[in-house]
Amino acid sequence: MAPAPAGRALQLARVSYGTALVLAPSVAIFLVTGQLPGRRARRVARLLGARHLAQAALTAAVPLPAVFTAGAQADAVHAASMALLATVDRPGRKIALTDALAEAVFAAVGFSAPVEAPEGDLVQQQPERGRRRDRHQGADDAHEGPADQHGDD
Repeated sequence: MAPAPAGRALQLARVSYGTALVLAPSVAIFLVTGQLPGRRARRVARLLGARHLAQAALTAAVPLPAVFTAGAQADAVHAASMALLATVDRPGRKIALTDALAEAVFAAVGFSAPVEAPEGDLVQQQPERGRRRDRHQGADDAHEGPADQHGDD
């Protein structure tokens, strides 16, 4: 299986974001906050960038729905943790909210990214669960006469 266009776009965005954070964390943080980051912020940004690069490599090597889902779950947890951090860290609020937004977007795309089966068919990330029957569905069938059930009009 290979990732469909949305999955490939997710991988490219993740590689771009991860590369920027690993190679130029000061620039990336400055663009968001307008302030030069300290050593700790740069280290955290590099770690986050490395995680994004590893995640992109993993989804490229094993482009299965479960792998995209696991990555999206990691992104969702990260987004939630950044939103929480923004509520308690006033000086870091802007960067935390920006990161939370980026991670939420990665999570949303990861959860919805279809993958292509070898035949070129698209397989949705989340398999559709069995459809629930309407409680009235089939009621008409019970009231049909024998001619109606056999298709005789």
